Amino acid sequence: MKKYEYKVIPISTTVVITTKQYKKIAQEFEKELNQLGAEGWELIQYKEGFFFFKKEIL
Repeated sequence: MKKYEYKVIPISTTVVITTKQYKKIAQEFEKELNQLGAEGWELIQYKEGFFFFKKEIL
């Protein structure tokens, strides 16, 4: 039976920001997502400002 570990990352999505700030935040978040993916984390759900990831325990 496979076993998993989980990670939850909160991201505020209700802050009013400019387009330039939005692009910078998106780039930073993309970098973080790519790092998590390289470490084996898989995004499984987004809900109300929280991103849920799982990774199989080998």
